[in-house]
Order: sequence, then structure tokens, then C-alpha cells
Amino acid sequence: MRITAAHITRQRIPLAYPFITALRRVDQAEFILLRLETDNGLVAFGSAPATEAITKETLKSIEQALKRHILPALKGVPFDLDKMTQAVSHSVQGNSSAKACTEMALYSLAAQQKGLPLYRLIGGKETRTLKTAVTVSLNSPETMLKQAEGFFFHGFDTLKIKVGSIDGHDSTRIKTIAAALPEATLLVDANQAWSADETLRIIDRCDDIPIALIEQPVAAADLVGLKQVTEYSPFPILADEAVFTAEDAERVLAHNAADLINIKLMKCGGIGGALDILDVCRRYGKRCMLGSMLEGPVSITAALHLAAANPDMFEHLDLDSPLLYAALPPDLPFTVQGNTYAL
Repeated sequence: MRITAAHITRQRIPLAYPFITALRRVDQAEFILLRLETDNGLVAFGSAPATEAITKETLKSIEQALKRHILPALKGVPFDLDKMTQAVSHSVQGNSSAKACTEMALYSLAAQQKGLPLYRLIGGKETRTLKTAVTVSLNSPETMLKQAEGFFFHGFDTLKIKVGSIDGHDSTRIKTIAAALPEATLLVDANQAWSADETLRIIDRCDDIPIALIEQPVAAADLVGLKQVTEYSPFPILADEAVFTAEDAERVLAHNAADLINIKLMKCGGIGGALDILDVCRRYGKRCMLGSMLEGPVSITAALHLAAANPDMFEHLDLDSPLLYAALPPDLPFTVQGNTYAL
């Protein structure tokens, strides 16, 4: 089997509400869709959003990386998943989302070639329902409460609260939602917006709230601050932007600088990189969140298969993009009920 054709298009899906974090505001999910075709009639897809604030990639740079560096290394050569994923990894520096886009299509081809679902190809035994958190975008405490109540009313019982505003009201945001929705599971995500000292102050103000975790409170490069917060906090601390690779996970966990690691395909370059990070976390006895950017259905599907293959390792899922669309696209490869997916 050989790859004979590759097609790249830009796709967009409007959101029901603006997606607002400490880093950006987005009104639609925009992503690259890659279609690979083989000489024996197989077709596979990959996709990647542009998250310049995190991965430094734009839609244009993803297209260029695919056209100039990644796809030329694959077209026409005999299909071998290990060799091809290595070729993708070494084709260009950085460009983790472009690599993830290609790699998920390659894994799909390998699964189809063997007649297996993707989760079986990567070691899973059975599929299962998978519950995700849903994001409450950064806004005024009153607006965030209204959105949180709307989500909870529709069955979304795990809420990821975006904080990191410069207005000084982040603890109010958390406490307001917690008081109104005591049965909800609350994840707090600062997207690197706090200093270590500020994080400690907010933890003290919220120490009577059963927060499930606090995600990346300090700057990605501030390993000392992250360790300080982790050692102080009664809540689990999740490293996100501090960990792109298995080497990053090793560094963070060796320093006891986080309790959990957030794996995202777009950060680690795809399924292979995610499996490498999982290996590191297993050695340290640490569990993970499987997260995502604001993505299209194809890459969310790949992440769901990764979650299904490793149910022991993911304490939380944050794969909520389809829940935020203004309308679900037709013919999804998964079903959605509330905040639960089924493959």
C-alpha cells in the first residue's frame, strides 16, 4: 500500500457562543482538513486547528508545513506506520499540529489496513462511553454563572471554568459557580495567567470548595512556580502548556511540579507522542487529562479513540468542541448525549 494523493482544505464550524480564555477569543472552530488516499482505495482524514497562542501555528503555517515538508516525505513510499510517523516527526522542527494532523490520518490508514478500529490498533480492548468536561468561557462572574447553569441544566455536569482575568475577580467567578451548582464537578483553568503568589492567594480564598483540579496556573516556563503551587495546593495541579513532549513530562514529574499532565494531540504531535507521554506518566504513577484545542470532528474522534484505548490513565477528558458548535455536523463518527460520547 502506498499513499497516492493528499488533499488539503480549510474548514470552519460556527460556535453557539464565543470561546474566551485568558489567551484568546474565538467565534468559530477553524481547522485544516487533510485527506489521504492510497493505491488500494483506502481513504483517511486528519485535521488540525490553528492555535497560535499555544503552538505558534496558523492555518497558513500548517498548510505550508504539510505541503513543503511532511507530505513529500510520505507520498509514493511503501506504507509502514512506524517509519512514516518517524518521517513525519523528523520532517520539520516544531509544527506539532501539522504533524498531529498527518499522524492521525496515518494511524487511521493502518487501522483500516488491519481491519481494526483505531482504539484496538493502539492497544484498547473495548469501546466505552466517554464523558467530557465542557468549557465555561471567561467573562464577568454573572455571565459565567448564567452559562454554567445553562450547561448544567442540559446535562453537562463537569464544568471547566476559564479564569485569568486582570480584573481581580477570579476567586469570585469560582465561588459563584460552586455555590450555585454544588453537584457539578469543577475544573479551573487559568491558562498561565497567574503568578505563583497570586495562585496561592486564590487557593486560600477557595479552600472550602471541592475543586477537582487547577490547570496551568502559572507560565509554562515557570517550573519553580508550578512546583511551589503543587506542593501548597489541596487541589490537584494539572500541567498543560508546560508539557508538549514526553521529555517535558519527565522534567515536570521528576521535579514533582504537577499532580496530573494534560495531553493534547496538537501539542505532542499526534497519537505516538501521546502514547510516549502516557508511558512517562505510568512510570511516575500519575494520571492525565486528555485535552484538546477548539477542534473539528476528525481530530476529536482520534482523541476519543486514544481515551478508549487507555481508560486507566485519563482521570478527566476535555474534548468539548462538538458541544460548543452552533449545530452538530451530520454523519459524525461518534454519538453525543449530554456531555457523553460513544464511538
